[in-house]
Amino acid sequence: MSFTADLQAALIVTTYNWPEALSLTLQSVLRQTTRPHEVIIADDGSKPKTASVVAELLGPVNLRWCQVRHADAKVRQSRIKNLAAKHSQAPYLIFVDHDVVLHPDFVADHLAEAEKGIFLQGKRALLSERATIKVLAEGRFRVPSLLTRGLGNSKNTLHLPALGSLLARPKRFTTSLRGCNLSMFRSDFLTVDGFDETYDQSWGREDSDICYRLFHAGVRVKHLWFAALQYHLYHGVTANWDRERLDSELAGTLRDRRVKALRGFSRLSSEGGIIAASPGF
Repeated sequence: MSFTADLQAALIVTTYNWPEALSLTLQSVLRQTTRPHEVIIADDGSKPKTASVVAELLGPVNLRWCQVRHADAKVRQSRIKNLAAKHSQAPYLIFVDHDVVLHPDFVADHLAEAEKGIFLQGKRALLSERATIKVLAEGRFRVPSLLTRGLGNSKNTLHLPALGSLLARPKRFTTSLRGCNLSMFRSDFLTVDGFDETYDQSWGREDSDICYRLFHAGVRVKHLWFAALQYHLYHGVTANWDRERLDSELAGTLRDRRVKALRGFSRLSSEGGIIAASPGF
């Protein structure tokens, strides 16, 4: 059974000290043809400029939103996403990062394909360094076309949701997974106990881990072709990330067919919380 825009979604946007990029992301949120029920800014310990951007863009808008933050203590992507989920109310969760701009039908496309027992994995096109510098300097974004020079994964600029729906087939397992364009029912998120803080203190793999545990719980994945499009801003690769440790943890999840996170949502400490919100949140 597929759902419609009547399904309420929380759009969770993770961010850390890149307010210029976050501004573009939030501008694209406000241009959605179907707005999410609520927007949760998951702030992994940013400086005050991030809060200023959030207040400037979301403050004047008739939209349910909040910004959650914990202290800056290295990378804690799993924890901040769990904290955001804690303060959300919607039955459906959509996760994105601050380095992507959303197609106007991004939320609508996720909701159109939402289905019990399935989580959704979307695609992205990759802006060049030159194009990224330009849009950040201008502070506004124009949706690129298939023929835009220097654009990576340019096929992911084609918005053909009817065709994409025909191509999408639920799978029981895949390794092609990214957390910047990921959605699931809150009930499935809770079944696997959310993101695992075991992966914190370094960058990456927490998104693959939660997806693998969803597979072990019997939840399948659908890849969204030609729908729920994103445009990824160029940035350098994080240096000195603890790849060996993270890959070892991920291998353990697969080997043990783990369903529950080792340090997941149910073990979230009391640190951090809402630092700004819309009236009545």
